[in-house]
Amino acid sequence: MKYSFNRLIRNSITKSIIKKVIPKQTYSSVVDYLNKGPELKLYYKNDIVSIDNYNKEIHGLMPVYYCDDTPNFGDFIGPYLISKITNKPVLNVRLFQHSGIMAVGSIAHMVDRKNMVMWGSGLMYPLTDEKIRDFKRYNPEILSVRGMETAKLLLEAGIDVPNHSFYGDPALIMPLFYKPSVSSPKKIGICPHYVHKPYFLKNIFIKNSLKIIDVQQDVETVVDSISSSSVCISTSLHGLIIAQAYGIPWVWLEISDNPLFGKDFKFKDFFSTLNKSQVSHVRVSLEEVKSLDYDMIAEKATLPDKLYNEDLILESLKIYLGRNVES
Repeated sequence: MKYSFNRLIRNSITKSIIKKVIPKQTYSSVVDYLNKGPELKLYYKNDIVSIDNYNKEIHGLMPVYYCDDTPNFGDFIGPYLISKITNKPVLNVRLFQHSGIMAVGSIAHMVDRKNMVMWGSGLMYPLTDEKIRDFKRYNPEILSVRGMETAKLLLEAGIDVPNHSFYGDPALIMPLFYKPSVSSPKKIGICPHYVHKPYFLKNIFIKNSLKIIDVQQDVETVVDSISSSSVCISTSLHGLIIAQAYGIPWVWLEISDNPLFGKDFKFKDFFSTLNKSQVSHVRVSLEEVKSLDYDMIAEKATLPDKLYNEDLILESLKIYLGRNVES
């Protein structure tokens, strides 16, 4: 019964329903009980990997907090990089009570436990009073944030952030850890967010000069596809960030009547680490998507000058790892 209920609350939909019908204190007690199981031990590369739910200790794995409910390559860049940097497998602790690293993505407002570490993640929107209280209560260690907009909101809430020289989405350091397989001839890459993908697939007639990049494929496949583009036209934030990282000129295609959650905040946050005056931005409606002249839009593509420093983004994490992670 314990196993069945544990599986049930791992499902995001049923979890939200259970939380609504069960008092918060009771729900927390149940989850605490379920997490106090025996220590799990695995064998990996000549080492014992262990997860101690009772003492909230993890050995041999990197605990990382990230979203994985819907396939989306941007959500997997954080665990991908941390696994590469540490040479350890990653355990997603989002649905457990272990602490971990919050890396990449608009997840900074999701802090819900003590001893969390924030590396390059950002906010989605201004913090509510409740979220500010949570932030101060759990007091995460902030190594870096995605950009100036996130830093500004945290500072206004009375939360300290590190020096701006470390700011930048960690996806910008992908070229330090992955060399893409580049195919030719290069085409104009259209990279819709997964929310927009069905409409683009249905309404865009693909011709010799165009291709659609599927952000719901794995990280390396998407990076290969963007790197094999002459230009990246993207409604996905990480489509733009990966294009920037690999030197592919890009255009932010904003869908005015079907905005992403948080609207343009996360885009402005990223743009704050660039020369914003050089950002190429085209705003259209969903209806206009099927009749756009993508060749003409591609001519507007730019590669803005960077204000971020890849080495410092990486260094902010390495300093932490050097202090806190077992070899």
